[in-house]
Amino acid sequence: MTVSTLTPPSVQCPECGVHSIVEYKPTVYHCLKCDFEKDLSLSPEPKNAGLGSVILGMLGFSLGLLILL
Repeated sequence: MTVSTLTPPSVQCPECGVHSIVEYKPTVYHCLKCDFEKDLSLSPEPKNAGLGSVILGMLGFSLGLLILL
């Protein structure tokens, strides 16, 4: 495993909280303490629109119609 020295020493693991994250592939980060691993090349999962977003969209649409009339 090749460890990059470009990883800042202040990177904290989101799982265990220890500053032991290393980059061992161009887009893969790994914690030496708890074996947490994250591949940053993978796209994040799409978030579903919550009820608040739907209500805000309906309110904006209604306001737009009100202004036009």
